[in-house]
Amino acid sequence: MRKIRLFNVLHPAIFFLVAFVFFLMLYPFFLENYFPFFETTLKTNALLFVYLATFLIAAHFAPNFLLVKTFPKLKDVIPNVRMDIKHWKRAFYLFFLAGVALYLFIYLIKMKTIPIFLDNLESARVGAKAGLGKYILIGNALISVSLVYRFAIEKFVLNKIKPITIVYLLIGVFFVMGIGFRGPAAYLVVSCFLAYLIFTQKYLNEQGVSFKYIVTGILFIIFLSILGYYRHTGEFSFRAIGSTAWTTAVNVSNLEAIVYNTDENDGYYYGQTVLSDLGMTIGLHENGFTGVVLKERYQLEFEGEGMTITSPGEAYMNFGWLGILIHAMFLGTFAGFIYEIVVRSGKLSWFVILVLFSLNFSRLAVGGIVAPGLFFLVPQFILCVAFIFIAKLKI
Repeated sequence: MRKIRLFNVLHPAIFFLVAFVFFLMLYPFFLENYFPFFETTLKTNALLFVYLATFLIAAHFAPNFLLVKTFPKLKDVIPNVRMDIKHWKRAFYLFFLAGVALYLFIYLIKMKTIPIFLDNLESARVGAKAGLGKYILIGNALISVSLVYRFAIEKFVLNKIKPITIVYLLIGVFFVMGIGFRGPAAYLVVSCFLAYLIFTQKYLNEQGVSFKYIVTGILFIIFLSILGYYRHTGEFSFRAIGSTAWTTAVNVSNLEAIVYNTDENDGYYYGQTVLSDLGMTIGLHENGFTGVVLKERYQLEFEGEGMTITSPGEAYMNFGWLGILIHAMFLGTFAGFIYEIVVRSGKLSWFVILVLFSLNFSRLAVGGIVAPGLFFLVPQFILCVAFIFIAKLKI
């Protein structure tokens, strides 16, 4: 039986674990005494613990029952990985330039501004991107897929990253971050770094990242916190750490609201929220996604379209404690299954898909299954398939 190594960031379960702990468990279990924004209930803490424990158990044991019981090690698999895309530069420039062109269309034609340069960014970015979500998501996916493939291929073939590739990354970060959100830009940087990292010999020998990368990641989070604090206040200050605590606390606050209202007012939805989100995606109604509906129903006031429903919240509002177990088991099993399939594939293009999948899989911890899955996982998967097809195409 393969063990899930804590620092094997190629495994989707590990990124989900990191996101779950940082965005949901950090406040109630570690920061509440230092930043007492509100007091979490024992029931919410228990929901978080049971959900995460069930998820990890499923991710650890499910592949043993779903697949054959021979689990090859990464360091034995990677040397046999095949470079299975022939004309990757053609695909890279097509995707990257298309992503840049789409962002230029958004900024110059649709928005007529770049939100990050506006004074009142917090409210301006919300209003400016209204109705443009599909363009932003596609532009982000085009840039992400092209750059991650370029980083992985150069490391795999040349064992180094060319300076021009770093320039392309900086250009991509500028366009993605111009919309006013730090998150997508951070995801882009991290995904490119992972595409490089997974083919380094040290990562393969240890089957995970070294401790120095963990420290670097923590410093990166602190840097983003200070940057966000400067964006709001116009000054650099380590008081930004308090704003990071609030970022993690607000998700728990939303979970508290969901649990309370489910128990006291609404009752269980029995899967209706998932069906409603799917209906919203394909245009059957315009009521908004679950987070938007609940924000209005709970009479919450804040910048932005909707509240984060979180995976435990999505599970509990539909089926209660039983939902917690089923939801966590499904995601854990899915994460473990995808990892084993890709590791056994022996194809470089599949490993790149796994990098993007693992990173975006972490979004499900805060956003639930439907919205993050359809807006991040599915578009990037489709574009990866298109990239592979174009890269192999002979002209």
